[in-house]
Amino acid sequence: MTKRPLCMVCLVLMLLMCVADRAGFPLIRGNPVPENVDSWIREHPKVTICGEVTQTTENEFSQSVYLSNTYLIYQPKKNQSKENQPKKISIENVKVFLKKKEDVPAGTVVLVSGNLERVGEMRNPGEFDARQYYASQHIFYFMKKAELLKKSENYSAYRQGMNDLRKYLSKVLNGIGGKEAGVFQAIVLGDKSSLDEEVKLRYQMAGIVHVLAISGLHISVIGMGIYNLLMKTGMGIWPSGIISLLILLQYGVMTGGSVSTMRAVCMFLISVGAKITGRIYDLPTALAVSAMLILGDSGAYLYNSGFLLSFSAVAGAGVVVPALTKSMDLSRIEKGENVRRKKSAWKRHAGKKFKNICCMILGKHTGQIYEKFAGGFCKANLALGASIGIQLTMLPVSLYFFGEVSLVGIFLNLLVLPTVGIVLGSGVTGLLAGCVSFSVGRVVILPGKVLAGIYEELCKLSGNLPFGIWITGQPKLWQVAVYYILFAGAVWILTQKGKRERKIIAFVVVCLAMSILIWREPEPFSVSCLDVGQGDGLVLRTPEGNCFLVDGGSTNKSGVGQYQVLPYLKNQGISQIDGIFISHTDQDHISGVQEILEMAVKKLNSVKLGCLYLPEWENPPAAWEKLKQTAKAAGIPVRTLKEGDCLNAGKLQLQIIAPAVSASGADVNEDGMVIKVKYEEFLGLLTGDIGEETEKKLLELGLLEDVDFLKVGHHGSHYSTCQQFLDTVRPEYAVISCSSTNTYGHPSPEITKRLEETGCQTSFTMESGAVKVCWEKEGIRIKKFLEKGNSM
Repeated sequence: MTKRPLCMVCLVLMLLMCVADRAGFPLIRGNPVPENVDSWIREHPKVTICGEVTQTTENEFSQSVYLSNTYLIYQPKKNQSKENQPKKISIENVKVFLKKKEDVPAGTVVLVSGNLERVGEMRNPGEFDARQYYASQHIFYFMKKAELLKKSENYSAYRQGMNDLRKYLSKVLNGIGGKEAGVFQAIVLGDKSSLDEEVKLRYQMAGIVHVLAISGLHISVIGMGIYNLLMKTGMGIWPSGIISLLILLQYGVMTGGSVSTMRAVCMFLISVGAKITGRIYDLPTALAVSAMLILGDSGAYLYNSGFLLSFSAVAGAGVVVPALTKSMDLSRIEKGENVRRKKSAWKRHAGKKFKNICCMILGKHTGQIYEKFAGGFCKANLALGASIGIQLTMLPVSLYFFGEVSLVGIFLNLLVLPTVGIVLGSGVTGLLAGCVSFSVGRVVILPGKVLAGIYEELCKLSGNLPFGIWITGQPKLWQVAVYYILFAGAVWILTQKGKRERKIIAFVVVCLAMSILIWREPEPFSVSCLDVGQGDGLVLRTPEGNCFLVDGGSTNKSGVGQYQVLPYLKNQGISQIDGIFISHTDQDHISGVQEILEMAVKKLNSVKLGCLYLPEWENPPAAWEKLKQTAKAAGIPVRTLKEGDCLNAGKLQLQIIAPAVSASGADVNEDGMVIKVKYEEFLGLLTGDIGEETEKKLLELGLLEDVDFLKVGHHGSHYSTCQQFLDTVRPEYAVISCSSTNTYGHPSPEITKRLEETGCQTSFTMESGAVKVCWEKEGIRIKKFLEKGNSM
């Protein structure tokens, strides 16, 4: 590294940025507007902004516009300004959701009015961090329900031309690509809007989703292809390099300028610069400089999963794999040379026996066949070693952001990586041919379509493997740091000359690093109330490893199962749900569960599912039947529960105290399932959406008692949690799950006051995000996700 001073400087600067951010210096995240203006926006969400259109995206139902150089027309309070005149406050970039579709070309300056709000923050562990993602693009606000007031007549013909070209090429691919059109649009144009969500999930689970992003492969294939073509026409190094670079820059702009594209273009720029100036291209230096250039534009990329995965993959391929190849003495095999190494006695004996058997079967051609077999075996080792090296480099990043890693991807990439260039090449040439004739384009793109079809079938097959995905949960940052320090040490050991023992030492160091990375602190018994908006979703977890899901749905959030429940489970290292309890069948309690079951039917869920427990009703509604049939289609057993039933899982006891034996299910709220949760000395009560009527029936039957924890019924509605009920259960801690934007008036001020007067400490998901109630010998501890320093 001492021979790479520029690389070292960039690495030190990145480390300083990270340390400064962790120390609290606002170098990476932050709101571009002053606190008093942000406060004014929250009080007056209906505002007017002015900005320049950079990009528009639209689908069948809506249109989104991205604005840059945006200004807020800010009216200060009278006591804040003597003049009390409107001011323009810069709010950088804004994503605007228009009420109706408008003709706004790129470069147009527009004046729009609507509801301005901060980009939503992550509210559950494992959930996608939209605020951080958009901060890397300098977008801190969304404007919703926007109306266009004015627009300029001038616009950027170049930028709009690039947008129009992308749309046109997308239509061409749609016409020649058939059912694989979405895959080709993602691979060639970086446009994932038409990519089927099921296909994307399958690629993710199989560990080959990287082929759907514009990456170094695209840039090298296209950029070096153009460069070499120009060189063959007689152009010199300077013209060829400059022209190929300019074309690539336009390609990067057209495809949306993702972080992987920016990284690849930067590295190609350095590569061409090295050729032009007669210098040697150094990959580690190019990688570090590219990273620093991107971070210079937006420091928030330092916590961006796409940025970290892209750079860790290239670091693995450019630094780790060469060291691994050298240590395996395969570098000469890669160049096609014959390598003879001294073998141990048993290896020589085994090889001789194998060769003798080949002689008996194959006769005089044995020598040639044996040499080809040995060479092929060594090259297979090389490819497998490269795949493992890249996966080990990316492992901490994958686990930190997703809590899981695809094991089958190590082997699938042995087929995908050598052939994805064919998919890209046939996609590009098919696209060019398709611009002339769809018929010709369909023929040219055919090899890529065949391979894309094979990829999808392999993804489906891998989804059936029981151990295809390894769920470990999210490691701590110190674990990630220690892993990379030890891993770097192992790579350094492999590069040293000396005895063969260095391989064993390196292997032991990597095993130690992985052990530290996947180690998790012992978990106490806990009840986690997820923030699913206006709905309910609870996870019960025991130290013995049992896990149960109670409800999971929302009326104001779509995709709760895929985007909140499953990411939380993976983040916590939960690979199996032993049982799913449904209190009743309103959508705010079952929408996410229904989604998870449907994913299980299609083998799109890496978390194993146990039994589905439904309330026993005489006349169940259609939603109840749908849950039952979907579970059966997924091979999940279904049981119905009523008052008096009890389930035991180690020290955990789940006692069902409602619905009554004769419940019809006509009123799903009052006939809902109520569960007493007992674990050693802990006692909790989960009440679903029951109201005062059922509460009093339970009191009459003597089924209620003092509890430590209460999941407040019906999201804190004033129709539930009556005084008589509270006087009996007297909870120490309670959680109300609801949305801050609900139209039902939840939680009722009367109920919150009643809980407070009872001496209960109440938490609200709308304020705290996910809430985790942990029971330990020392007592109950409450963890709130949005509370600083309170890690869940």
